[in-house]
Amino acid sequence: RLLARQHCLSTSPAASISAWMTALSNGCLSSLGTRDTHRYASLSHALQTQCCVSSPSHLMGQQYRPYSFFTKLTADELWKGALAETGAGSRKGRGKRTKKKRRKDLNRGQIIGEGRYGFLWPGLNVPLLKNGAVQTIAQRNQDEQKKVEADMIQQREEWDRRKKIKVKHERGWSGNSWGGVSLGPPDPGPNGETYEDFDTRILEVRNVFNMTAKEGRKKSVRVLVAVGNGKGAAGFALGKATDRTDAFRKAKNRAVHYLHYIERYEDHTIFHDISLRFRRTHIKMKKQPKGYGLRCHRAIITICRLIGIKDMYAKVSGSVNMLNLTRGLFRGLSRQETHQQLADKKGLHVVEMREECGPLPIVVASPRGALRKDPEPEEEVPDIKLDWEDVKAAQGMKRSVWANLKRAAT
Repeated sequence: RLLARQHCLSTSPAASISAWMTALSNGCLSSLGTRDTHRYASLSHALQTQCCVSSPSHLMGQQYRPYSFFTKLTADELWKGALAETGAGSRKGRGKRTKKKRRKDLNRGQIIGEGRYGFLWPGLNVPLLKNGAVQTIAQRNQDEQKKVEADMIQQREEWDRRKKIKVKHERGWSGNSWGGVSLGPPDPGPNGETYEDFDTRILEVRNVFNMTAKEGRKKSVRVLVAVGNGKGAAGFALGKATDRTDAFRKAKNRAVHYLHYIERYEDHTIFHDISLRFRRTHIKMKKQPKGYGLRCHRAIITICRLIGIKDMYAKVSGSVNMLNLTRGLFRGLSRQETHQQLADKKGLHVVEMREECGPLPIVVASPRGALRKDPEPEEEVPDIKLDWEDVKAAQGMKRSVWANLKRAAT
């Protein structure tokens, strides 16, 4: 009877449920018998599992399930259908092409807690504390909410307008290629280390394709970059991604983790002439005096400037594959022998003959240990294969291919 009386006096469904639960939890039922206690216990279980609450007569209830076709697909699949990127004809440029639509990041600019009704949630879209006290949940008025929505629309329009503006990048080796373009220093590391004294240069940008079963001919961008600080530390790396900007970032940040230290003679050239062959690429480098400059392949010039080499001659023959050229150059420069290493190995003084000094030799390195008294035996003298072009140039036999050209009389 007590339960029925409290249920009849309740006017709202929430009050009815609370009255039932209050009556069941109060101590007024403790004086009843065991049989009545079991009956009320089963009644409380039924109310917790199945409870039908009567609603006012002027309200009509309707079942609502937040489920539609759009909740079954991901955002990438929806954008793929909206932009029509699946047709083979559109990928290969067949037929009449309309203006290409661009994908928009609808999550950009979204703030957790912001909605169309303007609720202010402490810790989400408003600060948790204000003047040392915890804020409560509040709501903006209509004017403030309209102003917030207008600012968001204006900010998105500015982002779209900023994307359409094309900024001219620095000119590289030529006007229509990415080779030689600077990407700036690598990004700071996770521990706060910075690389402000390093510079990054693009050596090659290639579009590569991979045939997959699900997506077909999948395109990605492969980027080869070199980094250096101009003081002997330099490196190179590859970056691969679907987007070109992501490939630039990956390659730039990866190259700084694969650095080589290149020894330089008087901080301007190499210690000795180097001739090497890497796969099908043959590189011949020559030591040059100050003021000679860099007379090499354009990729070698870019890498030498990152290393800090100012005077060198290099001749590339055979394959000019950019990756093999870069690998071969770093292998040859990192394996060169310094004058001090040569003096310690031979046990003799290393001297240099210069044209401006005449027959007077200049000692550039001396052994740290004991000096050997006997001269170097002939079998230890390396048998260097001479290049026929160098022999002709030394003997004055080399002539230009345009020497016997007869010009027509004007």
